[in-house]
Formats: sequence, C-alpha cells, structure tokens
Amino acid sequence: MHFTPIKIFSRAPTSGAVHQHRFFAGGKRFSCLLALWISTISCSSDLDPSLQHAQAHSDTQAQPAIIAPAPLLQTKITDITGEKIEYADLRVSKPRATLVFENGLMLDLKTWQGVVKDLNNCCDVLFYNRPGVGQSESEIEELSPELAAARLQGLLQQQKLLPPYVLIGHSLGGQYAQVFTRRYPEQVTALLLVDALPLGLVKPAAEFPWYTQAGLWGLASTATRQEIANISSMGTYVLQHPTPFTKPMIRIVTQTAAPQPKSAGLIKNLFNGVIYAEDFGVWALDPDAAEDRMSTVYPQAEIRTIVANHRVQEQIPGAVVDAIFSLIQRL
Repeated sequence: MHFTPIKIFSRAPTSGAVHQHRFFAGGKRFSCLLALWISTISCSSDLDPSLQHAQAHSDTQAQPAIIAPAPLLQTKITDITGEKIEYADLRVSKPRATLVFENGLMLDLKTWQGVVKDLNNCCDVLFYNRPGVGQSESEIEELSPELAAARLQGLLQQQKLLPPYVLIGHSLGGQYAQVFTRRYPEQVTALLLVDALPLGLVKPAAEFPWYTQAGLWGLASTATRQEIANISSMGTYVLQHPTPFTKPMIRIVTQTAAPQPKSAGLIKNLFNGVIYAEDFGVWALDPDAAEDRMSTVYPQAEIRTIVANHRVQEQIPGAVVDAIFSLIQRL
C-alpha cells in the first residue's frame, strides 16, 4: 500500500511545480463530477450477476461476519423554509467554538467522518447536505448566493447553534462558506478553506460551450445544474461585497507529488481515460491567476500547502483537524 508523504508550508511556494499543480487541481475540482458521470454510464460489472451472487455467498461462508461500528455522524431530517434538509450535529458541555462544515459539490456530509473522530469533543459541530445530496430535497427552481446563505442561517437558528461560528468549506463548499461569511460577517469568527475552488474561476453556466451545456442537461440532476450555475454568482458576490474578511483564516491548498502531463485535447484525453476541465471550456480566467487572486482577497490568510489529493478530509483528516485547532487557539 502506498502512502503519499505530506508537506506543510507556512505559505504557498512559488515553484513551477506548484503553479502547474494549481492548474490541474482546479481541473480536478470541477471535472471530477463530469468524470463520474462518464464512468457511471460507460462502466458495467465484469462479473455475471449469478457469478457475483455465488462469489458473495462463498465469501460469506469462508469468513466470519464483521459488525461495522456505528457511524459517528447520525443524520436527521428537518424542514427549512420548505426544503427538506439532512443534517448531523454534535454537542458538548463546554464548546470552545461552533464548527460549521460545507461539503464539496455533490459530496455527502459523511466525507468528514475522519475529521470528526479527532475533534476530541472540543466544539459544537454542524454538518448538513445541500439539496440533491443524501436525503436533502428542494423544489426551488433557481439557487442564489443569498438563498444558500439564508438556508444555512435558518438551520443554525433552528438547531439553536449560536455564533460566533468557525466555517470549514471543502472545494465548492469553500465558496458557500465565503458567501455566508460575507452575508453574516458578525457571526463568523474564523474561516478554513480546504482546497477550495478559487473565486471567479468558472464562467457563468450560460457561457459554457454547447457540448458542456448539453452534457449537464443530459446527465446531471437538477440540483447539480443549480449548484454549477451558482458558482459564478457566488464568486461575484464575494468579490463585490463591500465588507472584507480580516479575521483568522487558513487555506489548505493541495499539490500533486509529481508533475502532471499537459492535456492532449478532449478526444485524445477521453481515449486515454483522462479528463481536464479545460476540455469543457468552463474557465473564466487562468487558474493560476484565480489562485493568486485569492491571496489578494485574503492577505491575512495562512496558506498550508500539502501533498494530497483533492479530498483532503478523507485522505489526511489530521491536516484539517490541525488547522481547526490552530484557528481555535487564535480566537
């Protein structure tokens, strides 16, 4: 089994390798969903169903039953202004802070399981699934930054989780966390972005190439299309909001362990089993420029660059936990 080494820097290095990573990491952030659709459509089981059943029966006979431990996050369902929201919360007797987690695009709240177990009952905690993920549902036809922030605000108030909050956002969830921070600045005391999608990186959905729009309408759920269409609006909302965020903040940025190859174009990449977001024509500006702009928007932020894949909270949950405790100590 191979384990990727971890390196943490106090600020982002400026080597060509890291800049090259930024480009491809940004591609992975958006294209992972499109890659998932393609793999779901094109892949099928290698085994005949009858053989699968026989193999499963054989495995059951050969090995004793293993009872899996109960998950740390037990989800519940509530209603927030007509939307069905699945969430999980943890309460402690003397919380040092209230931690609020925002998931990446179409990711379930249980991706934070590895982080939860190492928090050592330090804080009250809230996780939730946005509509379209898990059991969360909504019939709202058009999503906006203000609506997304109000949804989270309503959930926090309903569950009597009081500010100030430490917001933790992964990938696209980083933009949701930033929108909430700008809309309710007096309620947020610290911000942690876990390999977050840079602001202003993605074009408005109406400006996507026709083949990308066709793919989204043909393969994506309504909730997925709403979230993707909201990316540009959220970036604009944060960048144009008059109140900057100057409180404690950490940005975790991933880089690959080795340089990545250049894209060979959509058709060749598909034949080689590789997909880059540049193939889909979604970038509004160069990903390096978008990443550098994050440093301009948040000059006070500490940048921790680690060698990891995009889903840091699952591969190296300790890096997220360390950043949370670092922020709590600064409060």
